[in-house]
Amino acid sequence: MGKSRSATSIRSLYEADLRKAYGDVAAPRRDFAREMVKRDPYSALLLDLSATGETEDDTDINHEVAFTYFVRGSRLLLVKLSMVGPYAVVLAFGEDGCGAGELLSRPAGPFESRVLDLVQVHGLRLVPVHHLETPVPLAVVPGRDEVTLYAALFEPEAEPPWW
Repeated sequence: MGKSRSATSIRSLYEADLRKAYGDVAAPRRDFAREMVKRDPYSALLLDLSATGETEDDTDINHEVAFTYFVRGSRLLLVKLSMVGPYAVVLAFGEDGCGAGELLSRPAGPFESRVLDLVQVHGLRLVPVHHLETPVPLAVVPGRDEVTLYAALFEPEAEPPWW
């Protein structure tokens, strides 16, 4: 009972943004991603990230509903900024960029601290792992009526990369 109540509580935190972006959760649309790319709401954050380390734009609205940037420093960081609402995740990889991404919630050094700070200073919320793994009702994948919050906010057809 507690887990179900907790999942319901978590889902309620994001429900308004999910409905605003996708419309009907039973028949979601993704045209909001094209509009967000045109608006480019995170351009100032991208400039600040570029001042922190070598930055590469890897945004792909065919598969994601997020602006995606690689930022190279002491480790390679993947910064995803949701187009659904003011949400972000930062994943850390080894220097070579290989392996499974580690969801970054606490910085391991000044570079990571700076990136996390910039994301928050620009008004985005870092979504905790237990929220990202929560199923939400959104039929964005054929044959499924729910996906993880991570999928809904960042990559509709993907599971969280740390799974």
